[in-house]
Amino acid sequence: MKTDRAVDGIFGFGQHELSVISQLYSLGVSPKTFSHCLKGSDNGGGILVLGEIVEPGLVFTPLVPSQPHYNLILESIAVSGQKLPIDTSLFATSNTQGTIVDSGTTLVYLVDGAYDPFISAIAAAVSPSVRSVVSKGTQCFITSGRFSSFSF
Repeated sequence: MKTDRAVDGIFGFGQHELSVISQLYSLGVSPKTFSHCLKGSDNGGGILVLGEIVEPGLVFTPLVPSQPHYNLILESIAVSGQKLPIDTSLFATSNTQGTIVDSGTTLVYLVDGAYDPFISAIAAAVSPSVRSVVSKGTQCFITSGRFSSFSF
């Protein structure tokens, strides 16, 4: 079946012993390390590296240790280079909340105190030709073209 989605399926990155990363490690194929860069070119992209990257000047986000998921400490959100006025305590990590990186989730979920400023900033940043609608309680932006440049 052909699909119009850029990526289909789930690749097990979890910390559980059945994840692809853990299985490759147990077989001695790769260190128990991976890197996943989400930013790509205008044609999509990004990068997935199994094992360690030895690259001078590499910038990375450390994960919060001793958490069941890939938690990180989110310090702020910026749209079009402007930091949004969001109370950073909303991003605190605990057993019941925090920021989780999950490659198997197609949507980004934000708590109410972060969601409203984020949606307002996106609405202000997109072209006037982009139509803003709410569908099933979710804010959507409809366009007939491509975004040539859009940075978060």
